[in-house]
Amino acid sequence: MVLLNGPYWFMSLDSLFNLVYVLITLLIGGLSYKAYKLTEERRYKYFAVAFGLMSIAFFVYFAATVLLTTHKIALALELLSGFDYAFLIYVLFTMMAYALLFITTLKIEEPKIRTLILTLMFTLTVVSYQYYLKFHIALFAVLFLLAYNFYENYLEKKSFNSKLVFVSFFLLACAQLFYLGEIYYELSYVVAVVMQLVGFLVLFYMLLRVLNHGREKRKA
Repeated sequence: MVLLNGPYWFMSLDSLFNLVYVLITLLIGGLSYKAYKLTEERRYKYFAVAFGLMSIAFFVYFAATVLLTTHKIALALELLSGFDYAFLIYVLFTMMAYALLFITTLKIEEPKIRTLILTLMFTLTVVSYQYYLKFHIALFAVLFLLAYNFYENYLEKKSFNSKLVFVSFFLLACAQLFYLGEIYYELSYVVAVVMQLVGFLVLFYMLLRVLNHGREKRKA
């Protein structure tokens, strides 16, 4: 079963973490949109869309895992067990979200290159469907490139906010490695889940700082 991973004792907690992911990505999307309205920087608008897509992905994953672990709906359980449609939707929305972040972060304006990246992400979605390891390998590759770009940005700007963005995506990239490590050690999955949450929380904190700084500048 693609949707159920990690130690058996962690399954209920895993559903709780997925619900937290839904909320935190939704909040990040909301803060990103507020930051866009405050600073008029387009990258924040795209961040809002990307994390909105991510929130949808996590909600689908959360709903599916609840159905599978509680066995409340037999028909839904049968469908999910047979075809893993929920995982496909989760992969699709997640890949599209990170593709948008990739295009925005690297400031890719050429329509052909944007189309190529989106096509590549769609291809990775199809390839990753029902293949847990391939999905996390693909996600690690994208997050590694994003983290590296944010690291270079931090070296250039030397600001605390740019450092927080780098730390956030570094943690998200590392989390994918721990997801992969689950095939050797089940507790690796638990580490991945916690690390991914910390990565999102760091980004959430950075956006709060951006908004507070923007409001202070307006008052001044």
